[in-house]
Amino acid sequence: MKNLTFLPLLCLLALSACKEPETPAVVIRPAQVWTVSDHASGSSNITYSGETKARVEADLAFRVGGKVIARNVEVGDTVTAGQVLASLDTTDLNLNTSSARASLAAAEADFSHAKTELARVNTLHRQQFIGQAALDNAQAAHDATAAKVAAAKAQLKLSGNQAGYTELRAEQAGIMTQVNIEAGQVVAAGTPVARIAYEGAREIHIRVGETTAQTLQTGALTDIKLWSQPDKLFQGKVREISPTTDATRSFLVKISVLNPPAELRLGVTADVSFANINNAASRWLPASALFQQGQQTAVWVVNDDNKVQLQPVTISTFHEAGVTVTGLPTGTKVIAAGVHKLSNGQTINPIPYDGKAGV
Repeated sequence: MKNLTFLPLLCLLALSACKEPETPAVVIRPAQVWTVSDHASGSSNITYSGETKARVEADLAFRVGGKVIARNVEVGDTVTAGQVLASLDTTDLNLNTSSARASLAAAEADFSHAKTELARVNTLHRQQFIGQAALDNAQAAHDATAAKVAAAKAQLKLSGNQAGYTELRAEQAGIMTQVNIEAGQVVAAGTPVARIAYEGAREIHIRVGETTAQTLQTGALTDIKLWSQPDKLFQGKVREISPTTDATRSFLVKISVLNPPAELRLGVTADVSFANINNAASRWLPASALFQQGQQTAVWVVNDDNKVQLQPVTISTFHEAGVTVTGLPTGTKVIAAGVHKLSNGQTINPIPYDGKAGV
């Protein structure tokens, strides 16, 4: 009778053991989505931040090597044309000059002897006491010593010039932007030891993306605002567009300031605005939508079944609130935030972008 009591319990345990385990439900995460529109940005103007530079700058170096005995300027000093910036020890060069002067004296003595000997041999030849060969030898000795005198004079002049090269002078008036030497330092000839920004025209240097560089043209007019004078508007003109990118993968653009203020200091930050240079294929995106895939910039595109996949894009311009890119048709839906939390083919629950970087 007791065995019959446990029979229903055993049946229940057997049925529960045969039941398959439940598969956990797939969680579909919400993701903020931005829909690409025809408007490249909220404004027709594109603004870049840049830095004020001198139109002409030069690296300065000694034309001879030696030990620095004096440094006469500091970074930021205003210098005049011909001003001595630094000096080298002249002891060795003065010895070279003395040696060259002694060599010249010896060469002149040999030339004087050869000249006298040529005159004597020429007289004997006219009197037919010696032959033509003796006269030719005397003439050759005369010419050789004359050449040695010329070489010695050139060496003496070179030594004198090198002694003068021990003073580093400013070719034009300007401002010292770098000084890389100290007294007691030994420098080699041609090694840059200072940098000077010459007086004259000032310009703004900015860096732009590939699309903007292709659209922008030399001579294009710009508006310039200095951060130190935000209430004033200055005019600029594109003077030069670099044909290649630099380490930042951007193109350097130099803007001449047409109506600069009375004193435009070097290094002042400025905003340069271009009107209507957007590429027709450029589209504005929040900066948080960008995803770096190796060396290629990309975005997560949402297809019709709410699955995401990476699509490469090209950045045209960086803005304060976002970027403009090419490679996306109007109406494309892209993930606008949390791009580093996704995987290819993942299904998401799209929600409108709220302007915040987090999901």
